[in-house]
Amino acid sequence: MRKLTPLLCLAAASAPGEAFADAGHIAQWSPHPYALLILTLGALLYGKGVHTIILRGAFGRVIGARRGACFALGLALSYAATASPASEWSERLFSTHMAQHLVLMLVCAPLFVSARASQAVLLALAPALNARGLSALLRLSRFVAGPVAVWLCFTGLFLLWHMPSLYGWALRSESGHALEHGSFFIGAYGFWSLVLAPVRGRAPGHGARLLFVGTAALMSGLPGALIALASRPLYQIDSAQAARLGLTPLEDQELAGLVMWIPGGLAYLAAVLGLLAGWIGEAERRALRRAPGAKLSLFLCLLFPMALAGCDDVLPEGSGAEAATIYDTGGNPQRGAEAIAAIGCGACHTIPGVNGANGLVGPPLNRIGRRLYIAGLLRNTPENLEAWLQDPQTIVPGNVMPNMGISKEQSRDIAAYLYTLR
Repeated sequence: MRKLTPLLCLAAASAPGEAFADAGHIAQWSPHPYALLILTLGALLYGKGVHTIILRGAFGRVIGARRGACFALGLALSYAATASPASEWSERLFSTHMAQHLVLMLVCAPLFVSARASQAVLLALAPALNARGLSALLRLSRFVAGPVAVWLCFTGLFLLWHMPSLYGWALRSESGHALEHGSFFIGAYGFWSLVLAPVRGRAPGHGARLLFVGTAALMSGLPGALIALASRPLYQIDSAQAARLGLTPLEDQELAGLVMWIPGGLAYLAAVLGLLAGWIGEAERRALRRAPGAKLSLFLCLLFPMALAGCDDVLPEGSGAEAATIYDTGGNPQRGAEAIAAIGCGACHTIPGVNGANGLVGPPLNRIGRRLYIAGLLRNTPENLEAWLQDPQTIVPGNVMPNMGISKEQSRDIAAYLYTLR
């Protein structure tokens, strides 16, 4: 850490703006021919695929505006990473080159995956392929999209291209440089396709994905740590260009290692946290489905049926129970009883004090004010009861209790009435 601290200060204190201003000859945008061709072709194919989706009336279900925006952002960032002045500097500064790699692998690739670029491109190419060709393409994609193959490709390419000899060749050869960036992007696209895919069917679960990301983060961070902590330059670094930013070749290399190590690690950490959140959410949903009280909740979900004739019965005013309930919920029991009658709860439930509420489909609601749980899984509190009345499908998705469009104020009044049933 004692070695890293001055480097971080150096990176913050450097004056890149001044140095870039001095380097006017590389301050212009210069699109790389290979990159420009691939990005243009990708944009055309994606646009054709989206057009096909629109013609089929599936826009918004397969690909919508949000995914289109992800593609546009990924396209813009890819162009900036390969054609901006920063791209020119990446061929002269090792640290800038590493930052360029991270943008392509950890920002652009996930954006294209989120945009469902492969699906759109496949739709665009489908008319040009016969059934045999399309089938072969799908078989090939399934083979190369396996978790083990993707992990080996992603981490293997990362380690391979950071070998000093291969890195030096990519810098000297224009086609080698394009191959380096292209392979990085393809490996990253496959990697993020597995990480961001919905967890269903035969797709890897959350635990497998955590292992997938964690080991990839370890393998990707290791070269960064080794580069940052090396005691001598390991790569061919342009010392004159590094000096323009006040860096020695070793300092440029150490800064590159830090870029790979810390920002890259944060991207993987964000992915791990996202997977953990998804895993916890899935576990909670499964627990609700498997809880002993869940079955009971399905019956209690019939608390408010779809329709029932009106009811004129109301609570007697001024009772002790009414006063206590107003204090608990802030609602009005009389208005609550009127709301229950208007909504038609008695079609399925027997509700004391509500005229005609003698349904036998759901459980009777007598003494509900003394029960410990609502729907078999929620503590019987005014807040939980009101939430259940307003949106039971969010609490137990798929249960038979429909959302009745009960407002917050109505739920407060209805809860106030139900708590009088003791």
